[in-house]
Amino acid sequence: MVLVPLEFAHSRVHWGEWVMLLVMVFSIGMGVTAGYHRLFSHRAYQASWPVRFVLLCLAAASFQNSVLQWSSSHRIHHRHVDQDDDPYNATRGFWYAHWIWVMEAGATPIQGVADLEKDPLLRWQHRNHFLIGAVVSLIPAVVGLIQHNLVGYLIIAVLLRIVVTHHTTFFINSAAHFFGTRPYTDANSARDNAFLAPFTYGEGYHNYHHMWQWDYRNGVKWWQFDPTKWLIFTMAVVGLARGLRRVPDAAIRRARFAMEEKTLLAKLARSSRRAEALDQRIMAARASLDQALARVQEQAEAWEARKTEWKAQKREAWKARKAEWKAGMAQHRSEVRVALAEWKAARMEARKAVAYA
Repeated sequence: MVLVPLEFAHSRVHWGEWVMLLVMVFSIGMGVTAGYHRLFSHRAYQASWPVRFVLLCLAAASFQNSVLQWSSSHRIHHRHVDQDDDPYNATRGFWYAHWIWVMEAGATPIQGVADLEKDPLLRWQHRNHFLIGAVVSLIPAVVGLIQHNLVGYLIIAVLLRIVVTHHTTFFINSAAHFFGTRPYTDANSARDNAFLAPFTYGEGYHNYHHMWQWDYRNGVKWWQFDPTKWLIFTMAVVGLARGLRRVPDAAIRRARFAMEEKTLLAKLARSSRRAEALDQRIMAARASLDQALARVQEQAEAWEARKTEWKAQKREAWKARKAEWKAGMAQHRSEVRVALAEWKAARMEARKAVAYA
């Protein structure tokens, strides 16, 4: 990092160095998030051979080890989050989760990636990841030679880029376990943090990710900044990706309402205006809403499971099945609206009780 201020002090800053820095940071960061993370570690979608090859080459330039080693450590993290076996255990402190674990980590055996080890492309990347990463990382040096500014491009777009790539990735291990909200689960320290999302290519919605790690999205709402999600979706549209896995909307809402209930009950327990009848109303309203959403989820899952079979039937039978399903879904959604209205009313009453305590 000493070279960067020296470059500022003794050389004229060229805009091309910084453009190349941004291009390399974004491309290699997406290689990690769309490749190492969502494609290989979590199998959240499937991709064509060229896409897998490009993502593996880009991610190798992050210098965060091979896809097999990275995925092995990451799967262990999810199995043992916040426990002693978690490689970047956040309970050991912010800086341990961010950086110290890298300095202390020894030769960690690869485990839990037997599915990945069957892929010859991944085995090739594992054997050659450092060489691949070096070749990709030195692309700016070639541009620097052409621009007669080799030193500037090496310092800004190669060395500084490596530092930036490391820290943006490590923010997920550290900051995303310390700062933010837990709208879906409080079973672990992972948090949703919209501020982190632009710096981590959408990985800042970490509470959602730890609840449903196999979803190809982290920012599940359409407005949440998740360029990795948009890239994967775009690749699917043009036929380069398929099998995008996603959590049913009803399941997401059920988890969110369960956390809202838990938070409200905890606040009421600390309130001087706590009333057992209000506690009971909150729990009953949320239980009714959960059951209504569960029926919507079951109806949607039944459709996905049976629609291929039903489509194979005669046209009249198919139309009858579809109409029957639509009628059932309309009924269940009506039940959700009624239950949601009662939940909102109970929630409002509880919030007033807490506010005026």
